[in-house]
Amino acid sequence: MDKASLRLSGRVAAHGNGRIGNEKFTLTASTGFANGGTVSLRATPGFSPAYSEESKKLNFQGDSVGDVANISNLSNIDVQFSKGGVELAGQNCDVTVARDHSEGDNANPSGVQIKTNVDKVGDVIITAIQKGHKTLNDEDARSENNAIRIAADIPLSDVNADLTGSVDYDLVSKNANVRIGYHKDDITVKLRTHISQDASDSNKRNAKSTINLDYSGLEGIGVGVEVKDDKKGHLQITKDDFKLKVPIEDNKVNTGNASITYNWSIDM
Repeated sequence: MDKASLRLSGRVAAHGNGRIGNEKFTLTASTGFANGGTVSLRATPGFSPAYSEESKKLNFQGDSVGDVANISNLSNIDVQFSKGGVELAGQNCDVTVARDHSEGDNANPSGVQIKTNVDKVGDVIITAIQKGHKTLNDEDARSENNAIRIAADIPLSDVNADLTGSVDYDLVSKNANVRIGYHKDDITVKLRTHISQDASDSNKRNAKSTINLDYSGLEGIGVGVEVKDDKKGHLQITKDDFKLKVPIEDNKVNTGNASITYNWSIDM
């Protein structure tokens, strides 16, 4: 078995309403297996650094310093196995199997993802997940339903070298996403159209669009804006591991819900 790696990571956020806290705290351990495969375990430590508004101090200061020992009490354990170079139906594939921790009616939902490259098309990805699964879900949030998704590149580079495209379709919900991107110098434009089945009429489809515009011409600083067709979105400025995000509602900037986040990680 290959040498294992251990990483502690988190996300600290300060919000426009004055709330400051550690919103994410994760321990990830990985090691190699089966000649090139990887097994990863992700868990939430029993202690997470935080600032108390009531006591006006950190939760590991003074009499609370002993609480740091709870960091070894792991919970919400997710497991993932990945292996590249697997031959399936004559195709060279990367295979990932993941099992998440979850309680309730959909306890410990699993998912499988197979990725391959097809001539004249590009990457093709097939993902099957159970309701409540998060690790292999598109938006890094728990899936609301069982899903079997097929995603493929659209070979737009043959038309214009600056264009990219992809499409994915869920065989269960019949929902689809079409993504078109344009990148030239310091400017990137992305259009995503989500096509869903109407709740009251199975023969009707609804479409919602999201546009992202990003500019990276400022040295070390990224500037972006996202706008949806319901007049919601956000402005975003990034610098290294810091990100300022300001929501947009009804075509107006909402500074009260703005946030500054810092993502950090330590390899142990």
